[in-house]
Amino acid sequence: MAAPMSLGSLLQSKLVEDPLYRDEGLCVLGIFGKSALQPVSAKESLVNTLADKHVFLLFGPEEEAGSSAQGSSIRAYYNEESRVLFLVLTSVCDNRQLLRACEALGSGTGHAEAHELWKGCEKQHCLQLLYLFSLCHVLLLVHPTCAFDVTYDRLFRALDALRQKALPLLRAAIKDCPVSKEWKLNCRPCPPRLLFVFQMNGALKVGGGAGGLGSASSGTDAPGGNPEKPKKHSPRRRLQHALEDQIYRIFRKSRVLTNQSINCLFTVPANQAFVYVLPGPDEDPVGTLLGQLRANCALRDSDASMSLTGPRRYQQMRHSARQPSFTVESSASSSTGSGQLVDCTLKEFLWQHVELVLTKKGFDDSVGRNPQPSHFELPSYSKWAQVAERLHQVMLDCRDEELAELALKVQGQGLLKVLEGFLDADAKFSENRCQKALPLAHSAYQSNLPHNYTTTVHKNQLAQALRVYSQHARGVAFQRYALQLHDDCYKFWSNGHQLCEERSLTDQHCVHKFHQLPKTGPSLSAPLA
Repeated sequence: MAAPMSLGSLLQSKLVEDPLYRDEGLCVLGIFGKSALQPVSAKESLVNTLADKHVFLLFGPEEEAGSSAQGSSIRAYYNEESRVLFLVLTSVCDNRQLLRACEALGSGTGHAEAHELWKGCEKQHCLQLLYLFSLCHVLLLVHPTCAFDVTYDRLFRALDALRQKALPLLRAAIKDCPVSKEWKLNCRPCPPRLLFVFQMNGALKVGGGAGGLGSASSGTDAPGGNPEKPKKHSPRRRLQHALEDQIYRIFRKSRVLTNQSINCLFTVPANQAFVYVLPGPDEDPVGTLLGQLRANCALRDSDASMSLTGPRRYQQMRHSARQPSFTVESSASSSTGSGQLVDCTLKEFLWQHVELVLTKKGFDDSVGRNPQPSHFELPSYSKWAQVAERLHQVMLDCRDEELAELALKVQGQGLLKVLEGFLDADAKFSENRCQKALPLAHSAYQSNLPHNYTTTVHKNQLAQALRVYSQHARGVAFQRYALQLHDDCYKFWSNGHQLCEERSLTDQHCVHKFHQLPKTGPSLSAPLA
């Protein structure tokens, strides 16, 4: 696969595989998360690092043209040599899509309309995430800072509830696919392993210079020190360990992670690192570019001996992954500080998990006294594409009439309503405030009212009720409940409290409630004075 394309185009293109890899399994790697304001820190640059080539363009909007035309925000790149399929999710959490969403709102859009548009984007984002969690072996969550965003805990609980609700429909969609019974039952090849990639934003400087954080562990090289004393980790490695402990405690406390991995939305490894912190950009961008140019032009021994062919070619790619030529990491991260252990690269961090998939060992992430083994399947590309096509039709873009009914149920408001309790906290707060303010407004309208009254009195009392309502009501539901208040007051007035406002021949108001004369003559609308 020479260039990335949208997932819909990949599934419709019927990709012809190389006969050497046709019967081999592939590892599906999904990448999602948020991106920073800098264009070079996008999630696509990680694929360039892992694939060791310029797959995605880092500048300009050209790389998103295909996905926008197809109506899908998931882009795919299949590396046949390493047997890894990359799926990159672009959503409103990315700066470019966020700018497009803000442009679509316009200047005259109200608060409630903007909220509805944003929540619609979030629900679509949840469906796309559920699609990735149903097809990937390994998932990378990319975050633009080195602090964990606790809103992911609420998002994952919402995804877990949505998955449990949609599971019977997804089973019906893939029941005829040529995969194992465990896959059809759980609607995924295995419980995916979630890894976290944080980007350093200047809060922590990794360097070996004096006075920096890199010199904090230089005590092992002091004169008279014990040479057998274990070396201390670098500040970046210690940050990774702290983030791992924090993330694990948060997910365990909210029961996103439990002892049995088969019941979880995702898993994290118990004895392997699952957090990686990308070092910040080098202070000398020209030197960084020159260093990358020298690394790209250098002739490797592995390139000179590319004689291995066949289904196990990814083993040679695994050894060449130790020194990637194109990387977003700083060269200072590989330098050993005084007495510090060398930090691994991003490719080394990720490939230890990918190798477990390609060697069919799977993930054994269950903990506790009686851990239950979880299912694992390494499909070929043709089998995976059949399942991906069926789920794509049902969850994202339905073009098949046979699956139209299932797609309507999965993408309908009835199923997505389960997300509102997790993701729409603002609307829930607004609903509660407006519901409490509505009886107070009704009381303000009915206070000091005669039994029958005119339109002028009705409008004055309605204005008083709206003032009381606006003092207590807040949020996106304000306008909707204000219209309900207007309708309720009008119904109260017209239901036996409306005064006849016609004038008699002597210019006097009718003192009776609204009425009509019996049909006794040609003048049917004469008032009773």
